[in-house]
Amino acid sequence: MSLLQASPGRLGGRPAEAPARHKPSWRARWNAWAPGYLLVLPAVLLIALMMVYPVVQTVYFSVNKVQLPSFRTTFVGLDNFARILSNPDTWPLVQRTLIWVVGIVVCRIALGLAAAMVFNARVPGIVWLRVLVILPWTIPSVVGANLWRWIFQTDSGVLNQTLRSWGLESWALNWLGHPDTAMMAVIIAYTWAGYPFVMLLILARMQGIPQELYEAARIDGANAWQQFRYITLPSLKAVLLVALILEIVSGLNSFDTLVIMTGGGPAKATQIWGLEIYKTAFTAFNLGGASALSVLMFIAVLVMFVFYGAANKAAQRQRKEVA
Repeated sequence: MSLLQASPGRLGGRPAEAPARHKPSWRARWNAWAPGYLLVLPAVLLIALMMVYPVVQTVYFSVNKVQLPSFRTTFVGLDNFARILSNPDTWPLVQRTLIWVVGIVVCRIALGLAAAMVFNARVPGIVWLRVLVILPWTIPSVVGANLWRWIFQTDSGVLNQTLRSWGLESWALNWLGHPDTAMMAVIIAYTWAGYPFVMLLILARMQGIPQELYEAARIDGANAWQQFRYITLPSLKAVLLVALILEIVSGLNSFDTLVIMTGGGPAKATQIWGLEIYKTAFTAFNLGGASALSVLMFIAVLVMFVFYGAANKAAQRQRKEVA
């Protein structure tokens, strides 16, 4: 067979060998990337300093007794942690914190999901209605907390005045001044301020669900509940998990609304873990105890997210096995 009759890519009937590619050496790669690393190095160091130093300082203070104003430390080991765990007020504090976190997470996600279902409709003017619903999220938390404190005010608040005008005098309660109603009132205010964010997350995902799925379901005779259960909810699973994580973190970090509306009262009915850290540090001036409280909260959140990560991986593995 002549050279012209040889098949393409062959010479003398044998495959032509591809030219060997040499992998760039680490020195060549470093020379290519070094200018970029040097440019971002100051920002990376600054961010690392801002994130790592407070954590290290908190852990260090948690095993020491800190004397103010000199910040002189005396090593006490785990005494700060033992004092917290043996304090009879700690477990009611944990209970109130759980009630607070569960309450705002359930209310925000439920209200955000309901609002997203309503504002996913394709009707004229729906965009402007969405803008109005987002307004509570844009209001500063200090303004929103004072607004709700005025609404729940006992004598001249909007809520009690409205109830009295309707003849419901017995329903006009001291909402923020009674231990049985204070937590519920603050949860309502905090839910109002944050549910639009959850609504935006869910609404953005809902608008990405193909309409062909709903059309096929209607042709097959599925009602509205069946469409929601078998199409909408499975499609929202990922974004609901993200919203759950964000709202748990938000609940644990909440501070300003509680301070403004109740200050942790009455009778510590609304004093949660984060507020206890603040009061221990800046009212009792016990930086060691406050640092120990912070470390315990960090450990609890870390354990929770480890379990979440393990459960998420197990669910993904199970879906792959089913597929």
